[in-house]
Amino acid sequence: MDPVRHLRFSLLVLVVVIGLGTLGYSLIEGWGAFDSLSMTVITLATVGFKEVHDLSDAGKAFTIILIVFGAGIIAYAVGSMIQIMVERQLRSILGRKKMENQINRRQGHYTICGYGRIGTLTCREFLDRPTPFVVVEKEPELCEKLSNEGILFVHGDATDDETLISGGGLHG
Repeated sequence: MDPVRHLRFSLLVLVVVIGLGTLGYSLIEGWGAFDSLSMTVITLATVGFKEVHDLSDAGKAFTIILIVFGAGIIAYAVGSMIQIMVERQLRSILGRKKMENQINRRQGHYTICGYGRIGTLTCREFLDRPTPFVVVEKEPELCEKLSNEGILFVHGDATDDETLISGGGLHG
């Protein structure tokens, strides 16, 4: 199962556990819905806040079971969120490194300075031919668009010689 599905699943199970915990305190202790929900959230968050009302022995046993299952589910949900963040960061870093390697290997290509109106038209024309090129763009939004379109680019200012060298547009 992919990480996003893990996260959705764990959040769904967490909602179910909160519902069951609320229902459990209502049935076992005879509390109202809000008091039962409050006790469930306090228990699952393991904040150590005092009980909403005194607990019976059955309520104490229910609380122990709720803590064991709830803490595990919360840990699973947090782990799923961390996994998504780390995988996206790694994918981004590795994708950028792969693109840099492709740019470094490319020779005899054109460098398009900017992905504005004219730069976009030029890229389309070069893609239709096909003609090798690299775009130098400083706007992060446009760099993301280039990345999504699979176009090689260098993020930076085209008026900077170092940026043009990294894009293969100047030979230093």
